Amino acid sequence: MTSMESNALRQALARVGERRLIWLEGNEADCITRALPWLGEAVFWLGEGPAEHAPLPAAKALQRLGQECDTLVFNAFSGFHPDAFGALAGALRAGGLLILLTPPREQWPSYPDPDRLRLVAQPEDAERAGQGFITRLVRLLAADPATSLNPVSGNDQWQPLGQDRLLSEDQAIALPAIHKVLHGHRRRPLVLSADRGRGKSALLGLAAADLLRQDPSLQIVVTAPSQATVATLFAHAAKALNVDPEQLAGLTYVSPDRLVQGDLQPDLLLVDEAAAIPTPLLEAMLAHHSRIVFATTEHGYEGTGRGFHLRFKRVLDRQVPDWQELHLSEPIRWSCHDPLEPLVFRLLGLDVDIQSPPSPVNPGWRQIAQDELVEDEALLHLVFGLLVLAHYQTSPSDLRYLLESPDLDIHLLEQDQSLLGVALVVREGKIDPVLAQDIWAGRRRPRGHLLPQSLLAHAGFITAGERSYARMMRIAVHPSLHRHGLGSLLLGKLETHYRALGFDYLGSAFSASADLLPFWHQAGLTVLRIGLQRDAASGSHAALLLKALNRAREPELAQWRQRFVRQLPTLLVGALKELDTELVWQCLREGIAIQGSELDEFEALELDCFAHHHKPFELCQASLQRWLFAKTSVLDELTPDERRLLIATIWQYAPWAQVGKALRLAGKPALVKALRSLVARLLDKGLLAS
Repeated sequence: MTSMESNALRQALARVGERRLIWLEGNEADCITRALPWLGEAVFWLGEGPAEHAPLPAAKALQRLGQECDTLVFNAFSGFHPDAFGALAGALRAGGLLILLTPPREQWPSYPDPDRLRLVAQPEDAERAGQGFITRLVRLLAADPATSLNPVSGNDQWQPLGQDRLLSEDQAIALPAIHKVLHGHRRRPLVLSADRGRGKSALLGLAAADLLRQDPSLQIVVTAPSQATVATLFAHAAKALNVDPEQLAGLTYVSPDRLVQGDLQPDLLLVDEAAAIPTPLLEAMLAHHSRIVFATTEHGYEGTGRGFHLRFKRVLDRQVPDWQELHLSEPIRWSCHDPLEPLVFRLLGLDVDIQSPPSPVNPGWRQIAQDELVEDEALLHLVFGLLVLAHYQTSPSDLRYLLESPDLDIHLLEQDQSLLGVALVVREGKIDPVLAQDIWAGRRRPRGHLLPQSLLAHAGFITAGERSYARMMRIAVHPSLHRHGLGSLLLGKLETHYRALGFDYLGSAFSASADLLPFWHQAGLTVLRIGLQRDAASGSHAALLLKALNRAREPELAQWRQRFVRQLPTLLVGALKELDTELVWQCLREGIAIQGSELDEFEALELDCFAHHHKPFELCQASLQRWLFAKTSVLDELTPDERRLLIATIWQYAPWAQVGKALRLAGKPALVKALRSLVARLLDKGLLAS
């Protein structure tokens, strides 16, 4: 192919708004040489390549978001990173070419792909990784319409955006709807849904600029999973206002966890990539802000919008029934006839969708091999589709992990031909003693082995590296079948299975919330650690839970549990001082009993003086702390507000104003009075007697 022929192809494609994938196979140097005549003016090059094209590693692909190119070179010899491929395929405009450089198709699956290093704990384990993801890519790429270089014909001439057409038809409808959120009735949020490349983020930026031009005093807050996510939004707002992005006044980014603290009250809240933000955070935004636009990607590398639609729209229906939705379907950078987007969707599992299964009668459980999923595209769609529905940040990289991770087990709960649930379990532990010692001492932190590494490095349990763990990475039940007991049924099957295999522990680690922990407690798992930092996207602390599968490990687990319980009150004063009080209660209840120390005579008298007389709270706080620690079971008898009153004041040193606002009590005197009354009542009942 000569440069002249390449240009002719580009022009033909541009006229109809289409793009193509050029698949070059062979050795790396030869593929790079053969790619050069295909290059256009604006080139994005991922992986090793000529210096003049500023090649980037896949890990830095997001630096190109918000920009456009007419040639995307993806050097798979440097590793096929699914998220990078999906992200930058959307940057390729009409007439553009995606040039994929790979080993010969027969050899590509067995090629030592550097991206497989992300699937294993140690580099030497990469040889154990599967080949299913690449095997499937080869099968899907072969003879796909997007790889055809035949002359384009039969499509209407495409009308791109430009001076004569500033907005797509969808954008033109949505722009006044965003204005209406600010200027119309309160509590009528707008949901904008779209696939990538529909100008959703650009529209939010243009709308913000419009509103700020009309009223420069407005305060508009933007939130998203990360600040990098909204670079396009801010760039379009700045361009529309003819200022640099850093000079924008009235438009501010705030992280989701910071936003839901409730002390910010902007005139308008724009939530970009809402599908990648956990539903509890979105609910908190809905509670604190009355004028909101939620924008969500239907199929995206950042996370999928399918779970958002199922989960959050129920919340909207219940809390703000007058909410509105608009869908942006018209692509901005290419036409609706473009064959490349459907190919990218198929390759990365972005087009998976599943129907609601029938109500369960007699579900069956089985474990399947990764190779079975690779060969059965319909089953893969069901499995990955259910995982997408169940988790707010499922990405294309999770598809590669599903098909190639060497330490992953896949379990299904089925009825006839219907998939009811999926569990992904990672086999961990049995860490080399020298490495385990280094992890415990803080000298090493290799990839993988999440449970034993956390127990070694954070909890300080020196024997944790020797044990074997079955970590439940995901348990997903179709949302229409929740509360049918299927999650508990599946968890029970896993426990039986891994106990028979001789594993020491069954465990999990996830973003903790008070409504999730009862499910795990019911199955006999106990909390051993709460992460000290909130996750920026979820706004939650991570929780680590274990259950001993081997009876010989039960005393060890009890010892670990005691250590966690004894440490928790100290952490509640510092790193966990803002931990939800209901979550504190859930961490302390059930499971292994707490052995608290009893109060001495002086402390008991001090407690009585606080409850029935007028001794200041601060002078009694130490006794109150030991007293509550020794009798945490009393928390089970209380209401959530009463638990908050005890935990937030006695253990967490929460500001009086903050506790008063939560409990609807005005000022410290009212709170102390309520606290005295509560403690007195418990003492008189004997519930907290020493």
